[in-house]
Amino acid sequence: MSITMYQSDRNTVSPANDASLYSGLVNDSNGTLNRGTQFAVTVNGLVATIGTGQAVVQGRLVEITASETLTLPANSSGTIAIAVDLTKNNDVSGTAGTPTYQVGVNQVYLVAVTGTLTQDDLNNGGFLYELPIASFTSTTTSATTTVIKSVFNDTGWITATLATGTTTNGGTGFAQYRVKNGMLILNFYNLNCKASTNGNQIVTLPFAYRPTGTHSQFFPMNNINANTNVSYPAMATIQSQTVGSVIYGTWNTGDFASLTGATGTIIYPIN
Repeated sequence: MSITMYQSDRNTVSPANDASLYSGLVNDSNGTLNRGTQFAVTVNGLVATIGTGQAVVQGRLVEITASETLTLPANSSGTIAIAVDLTKNNDVSGTAGTPTYQVGVNQVYLVAVTGTLTQDDLNNGGFLYELPIASFTSTTTSATTTVIKSVFNDTGWITATLATGTTTNGGTGFAQYRVKNGMLILNFYNLNCKASTNGNQIVTLPFAYRPTGTHSQFFPMNNINANTNVSYPAMATIQSQTVGSVIYGTWNTGDFASLTGATGTIIYPIN
C-alpha cells in the first residue's frame, strides 16, 4: 500500500515524520522560543559566546544547554546561525534499547555565514537550513554583534526580492516582509518598476508566503514622487500559489504613465 498512518499501532515514527508534523502544526515557521537566554551573544576578540536557549527549525527542536563558543572570521561581516544539516551523520554508541545507547548529534551546529544563508525546505527534500540568531562585523582582532530577532512565529523583517528590472530610486527605496503569527506584512517604498516586465512588476515572495486558494488578492497602494511629494492611487495584485509568482501594480494610465515610485503596506493571512 502507498498510504500509511504514522501514529498507528506498531508503526514507527521517524524523526523526519515527527519534524514534518510539528512544522505543519506551526505553519512551517521557524524561530527562537522564550527559553534560557534566547541565545544571547557576547564577544571577546573574535570569539563569540552563544548562551542557552531553544529554537524550532523546520519542525525540529534545537537546544543549547550550556554556552557554546564560535570563532568569527576576521575582517568580515555576516551572520551567526544555527545550522540543521541533514547531510551529516550522527555518532551512535551502545545498544539500542539499553541504558548504554547514546547518540552524538552532529546534524546541528553553530556557524558563521559570510554570504547568503541557506534555507532549504527540510521537509520536502532539502538538506540544510541556517537560522540566523545574530549579525556580526569583524576587524583583524575584534568583532561586534547584533541580535537578530527571530522569535517563534515571527520571522523578523526580511529583505524582499525585487522583480527583474525593478530598482530603487537613488537608493532610497526598499522592500521587506515579515511573517508574524500567520500574517504576512509586506512593506515597500519608492520602487521604480518601469524596466520590469510589463513595466508593473514590483517584488516576488517565497512560494509559501503567497496567498492560498485559486484567486489573487488586491490591495491599495500608491505611486509616489519622492522629490515633489505627489502621489497617485494604484492597486497591487498579490498572485496566489496557483496563479503566479509576482506582485504587480495596475493603475489609471491617465493619472501617470509609468510605475516609478511603487509604495505600499500589505497585510494578509498566509493560511
